[in-house]
Amino acid sequence: MPASLIRDYLQTQGLKLPQDDVRIAYAAAQAVMDLGRASVDRSVLWYACDGVALADYLPQTEENEALLKQVFMALDSVYSRQAHIRSAVVYAHLPAEETGAQLVCLSRQGELIEHCLSVDEAAGQSHLPCRTAQSGWLNICNDSAHWLAIGELAGEHNLRSGAQFTAPVCTAGGAVLGVVHVEFDDKDRADEAAQAEWTALALALAAPLQKLLRVEDIDGEE
Repeated sequence: MPASLIRDYLQTQGLKLPQDDVRIAYAAAQAVMDLGRASVDRSVLWYACDGVALADYLPQTEENEALLKQVFMALDSVYSRQAHIRSAVVYAHLPAEETGAQLVCLSRQGELIEHCLSVDEAAGQSHLPCRTAQSGWLNICNDSAHWLAIGELAGEHNLRSGAQFTAPVCTAGGAVLGVVHVEFDDKDRADEAAQAEWTALALALAAPLQKLLRVEDIDGEE
């Protein structure tokens, strides 16, 4: 990924992170996806959990399975290097005329979390991944309880985490392909170092998600 795209993402999202830190973390995630040879059980990639089966949303082709394996390995790599993570999930943003847009989990690490979320105004009030998918803006909540108290978030389920970080996975033109959502076990854990790692993951996942969702956009046109 050109340094200019990393710089543009950071500027667009208002993140004042060291660009070199994000670039190094991006390169690490990319290397895992390109060179990783881990064996991942198909039942993990094509999960059926909590009433949600990924095969209901994506065709079970060899190409898609290879892409899901890349997503799994990249998420697992970042998750394994981080401490104080309650859960981390990569969602795909799936528009649907009949049912409305949804976020569907592609891969998850850590404790159980929602596998499917509606992307609408009500969900945006209670779930940061939905808010990010709607707006295209990153969300950093370093104190979930405080955000609930001041009305910035709704829903007692947010108390399961002390802090949250949610970053959009976007095409070069800015269309939202998905969301990287991380929940921490205590407040103030979404610090600069964590932000750099998870932001880099969101950047690295743009290519596989673009292929999974058959988005041909390079400059913002589908």
